[in-house]
Amino acid sequence: MRAPSSSQARPTRAAVSPSPLVRGAAASALVLALGGLDDPRPPPPAVVPPAAARGGPGAAALCGPRTVPEGAACVPLPAPGAPLPEGGAAALYGPAGARPGGAGARSQAHERIPRRPERPASAAAYAFPLGAPEQPPAFLLVEDAASPAGAPLPAGPVAAVGAARPEPPSWDGGVELAAARGERVAALKLDGQEGKAEVVFVGELSGITVATAHDVRDVDRVRRYVLLHGHLDRPGPGVVAGARLDAGDVIGYAGETGSPGLVRLHLEARQLREGARLSDLDPKRLTDASVTVPCDLRNVLPLRQGASL
Repeated sequence: MRAPSSSQARPTRAAVSPSPLVRGAAASALVLALGGLDDPRPPPPAVVPPAAARGGPGAAALCGPRTVPEGAACVPLPAPGAPLPEGGAAALYGPAGARPGGAGARSQAHERIPRRPERPASAAAYAFPLGAPEQPPAFLLVEDAASPAGAPLPAGPVAAVGAARPEPPSWDGGVELAAARGERVAALKLDGQEGKAEVVFVGELSGITVATAHDVRDVDRVRRYVLLHGHLDRPGPGVVAGARLDAGDVIGYAGETGSPGLVRLHLEARQLREGARLSDLDPKRLTDASVTVPCDLRNVLPLRQGASL
C-alpha cells in the first residue's frame, strides 16, 4: 500500500464567524474600557474599622452611651433634636474633615475636642485667669506683624488685628487674652476638678509658659487636662514643677516673651491621652498630638458666678 505524499494538501478547518451577540458584547466592553480612561473620579476609599481595644497605637477609647471615640477622647453626641456644635458635623472631627480612627501623626494632628452642646457658647459665661471677677477679659486676633518693604522680618514680631473684642475670633488652639504688662495671672479650678492643680512645666514653650495639670471628673471617670499659660513675663513666686496650686494662687505675670511687641496671655486646654503619663514625659512634648488632644476651653473653664448651663 502506498503512503500518502508529503505534498498532498492536508484538510483544513473552516473559519467560524462569531455570532452577532458575541460581537455586540465585545464592542460594549471596548467602549466601557475606553470611556473609563477619561474618568477622573478615584475609586471609593477603603473602610478601615476602628481598633477594637484600647491601649495600643491608634486604639480608640472605650466610650459610654451617646459618645463616640475620637482617638483617645470620647466626644459627646448632641441630644436628639439639638443643634450640632459650632462648625456643623465637621467640627466633631477638626480641620480638613479629619475623621476619627485614622492612623499616624497626620490624623492626630487634626484631632480636637469641640465644645459640648450643653456648655454656654459665650465667653461671658466663664471665669478666666485674668480680668476682674465681674467682667470677662477682652480677646485678640493675632498675626505676624508686617515689616517695611524690603526689610527683613524680625524674629517673632506679632500684632493684634483690630481692637480687642468681647469674644475670641476662634476657640481652636486656645485663645489670646488682652493684658497689661505685669498683670496677675491666677490659677483656675476647672469645672468638675478634684484636688489641687499641679504645675507640670515652667519654661520656654509659647514664650515663658506655665503648664498646670487638673484632674476633672467626667461622669464615671477622671480625665486629666493640661492648661497652658503662655507669653508670661515671669512665673509667680514658688511656681516650679511639682508645686500644688489652689484657685486664685498666682501662676505668673502677663508679658510679651515669645511675642515681642504685644503683651497678652495665651490660654490653651489639652486633654491627656489614655495611657500617657506626664511623669514619664519630656515636658516640651506637652503639645505633641500623640500625647495630648486640643480641647475647647469652654468644656472645662469654671462658670462665672451667676452663669448657668
